[in-house]
Amino acid sequence: MKLLYRRCIIALVTFSLFSLLTTPPVLAASTQTRTIAEGTKYATPMYIIKSGKPGPTVMIVGGVHGNEPAGYKAAAQVKNISIKSGTLLVIPNANKRADERGVRYISGEGDLNRAFPTSSRGIGKNLLSRDIYKTVRTYNVDWLVDLHEGYDYSTSRSNSSVGQTIIYYPSGNAYSIASKMKSVLNCLINSSYKKFQLLRYPVKGSLARSTAQYLGTKSFIVETCSKDNLSTRVDYHAKAVNRLLTCLNMK
Repeated sequence: MKLLYRRCIIALVTFSLFSLLTTPPVLAASTQTRTIAEGTKYATPMYIIKSGKPGPTVMIVGGVHGNEPAGYKAAAQVKNISIKSGTLLVIPNANKRADERGVRYISGEGDLNRAFPTSSRGIGKNLLSRDIYKTVRTYNVDWLVDLHEGYDYSTSRSNSSVGQTIIYYPSGNAYSIASKMKSVLNCLINSSYKKFQLLRYPVKGSLARSTAQYLGTKSFIVETCSKDNLSTRVDYHAKAVNRLLTCLNMK
């Protein structure tokens, strides 16, 4: 009887030790900050929100163009979001120097959204684009949203502005999510010419195009229209991001 009891105790201890060794630890949720282009005049913070649970890695970028304030104001809100799974990376002011001056880009430095790789071996045209691109690769980003603004509605035939569009790449899941983003935004809009449209293939040299084409990220550019008031535009951006996170079961 004593021998049987001893064997049961040994078996129970062995099982407990095995469970401890094979069960992955539960990680606590956390928010950290990392500096993009650290130690340079381009230095800007990236916020890393970890849920502590498995899930996709999503990056939200604002402020690539400094004269498009709705994007970086919305991204500043997004960095405070709580998520229930995966990891959320937020760069509110990607081109901080241009954002502070309210200009598309700093004279002599070129358009940041044309500075990302245009080939599989490319690394980017300048220090800032190289470090942002490297960050996407380092964190193995699954989904990326770059927040922008157009000067007119895309439905206008008088110019080539892409305001009120969601530009996606590649197709498949990216198209499905883009369609859901469009639906949630268009529910808020009564005027047909102000409604969001879907476009495929972000411009070459853009963050969305290069990360999707060469790193396998599912990427979007969400373009609001600067003819709407600022609070409306910020709300559109925030709702598009929230829709993505909801679709990915992160919220």
